[in-house]
Amino acid sequence: MSNYKEFKLTQYTKSGGWGAKFSLEDLGQILSLFNLENKNPNILVDASTRDDAAVYKITNDTCIALTVDFFPPNVDDPYTYGQISAANSMSDIYAMGGDPIIGLNIAAFPKKFPIKIINNILLGAKEKCDEAGLSILGGHTIYDDEPKYGLAVIGKINCNKIIKNNTAKSGDLLILTKALGTGIITQLIKKDSSNIDSALNESINSMTMLNKKAAEIIKNYPVNACVDITGFGLLGHLYSMISQSNKNCELNINDIPIFEGLDSIVDTNNLATGSIENIKYLDKKLSGLKTIDSKIKSIICDAQTSGGLLLSTPPKFAAEIIGKLNKSGHKKASIIGSVTKKKEFENKIINFIN
Repeated sequence: MSNYKEFKLTQYTKSGGWGAKFSLEDLGQILSLFNLENKNPNILVDASTRDDAAVYKITNDTCIALTVDFFPPNVDDPYTYGQISAANSMSDIYAMGGDPIIGLNIAAFPKKFPIKIINNILLGAKEKCDEAGLSILGGHTIYDDEPKYGLAVIGKINCNKIIKNNTAKSGDLLILTKALGTGIITQLIKKDSSNIDSALNESINSMTMLNKKAAEIIKNYPVNACVDITGFGLLGHLYSMISQSNKNCELNINDIPIFEGLDSIVDTNNLATGSIENIKYLDKKLSGLKTIDSKIKSIICDAQTSGGLLLSTPPKFAAEIIGKLNKSGHKKASIIGSVTKKKEFENKIINFIN
């Protein structure tokens, strides 16, 4: 963490982190205007499945995964913002079963920003990239009134071990590797709420934690589907995974991990724009969501920044995976539900269990 307590990055933003992401509905309308399927036989994963990264085959066994992420600051400290943004940018590669190897900076900063602030953002990002074994080879910078930073990332992946988001199987258990609440907590920073200090520290520790260890663990198990939880919140990403897998699921509300004290600081009238859009969209898609308590709904629809992995795996491996995740530092990794067969006569893709 750098020493710039008087310089508050969030004062320059309207919605920080993944709270600024396009809504599921708007993105769906935009993408519907394009034919996203590719006929190139070397393209193994394209945008048509809404996966975390595209995948291109180089040889029979070696593929590259490609992704790009950037967003405005969701914390005030420049170094921490750089760490969070870099960790988030690499997460898509981990979710697909790959290892990030090369990155390019994408940066937009106000012209009046002190060079030392920008330098600390980039240094924070470099620390996380070094930890991941990723080399930053260049990038692109522009002036913009609202600061934004992220990375275009290339990862290496075994062509035969790609983990997609639309291949969950009936009977699988659903595991979430990190707690929820980053959007709710960071949204309160602008209010200078002193009662969020403990929750904020926990959420920063979570956001700066790479999904590397979790990814290394799940590579050793038959994980059928995986997605990282970011701007569409847990419920948005779960809805996408289950609906594209042509399945239903049960979500155990009481088993979802959240940051300590989060339920006492949730302000349903002060949610990030992305979280509000998530609720609007999912209220229309999931009939059972309207019956959920407003605070719980805010948490499960909260736009996460550098969130955990959501994976679908056979039951006999779940407890062992959880044990290894807990030992690796993912203390709140939990089984949160199960995948079920699609029931054509029901409009309940997700069945909420209290």
